[in-house]
Amino acid sequence: MLFVLDDTLSSSADKTGDVIRMHLKDPLVVGGHVLAAAGTPASLLIVDTSAAQILDTYGFIDIFVPPLKLSDGREIPLGVDATRLRPRDTAGHESTVAIEDTIADIVVPYAGLFQIFRKGRNFVLHPGAELRVHLDATLSATPRGIAIETPPPLVPSTETPAPAFQPLPLAQPMPPPPPPPTVAPPPATVSPSTPTLHPT
Repeated sequence: MLFVLDDTLSSSADKTGDVIRMHLKDPLVVGGHVLAAAGTPASLLIVDTSAAQILDTYGFIDIFVPPLKLSDGREIPLGVDATRLRPRDTAGHESTVAIEDTIADIVVPYAGLFQIFRKGRNFVLHPGAELRVHLDATLSATPRGIAIETPPPLVPSTETPAPAFQPLPLAQPMPPPPPPPTVAPPPATVSPSTPTLHPT
């Protein structure tokens, strides 16, 4: 599915929590039934954003696509392949920039300072740009209408998974030192007693 932006999407201007308007480009048709006509309004939620910075750091935008509301009141969950949008550079562009920086270091004095303070590019999509979105549900035509089947929620497990191997400890305790040797006390020496004289 393709959605057309009605507002500008920019990593330098948009903030967390902003809502970007867009609309459905082509009608959503399942089994001959039109679930959403072309031009159906939708929105895009900005989850996080960061503007371009020095050190050639590019800006980015983290997005979330809320469910699409149908004409009958039901909603279809939507998703995108990449939730973080940022400028893309080809390998050729990166190698060209590296060569230019190397030549500038050789020829231009203080070119390193320019490279440090060089600002990266911001991510910008202007109104009219198309955003590809996929359905996070299964739509099927039945005799009673269109069924929307959403995947079951993930159930967190309380059990700790068993590792495939026994990890080695980061540090093994040293064995306790052997007890000090016991030395038997020396035998007691008996001093010879001097005979006592008794008057007779």
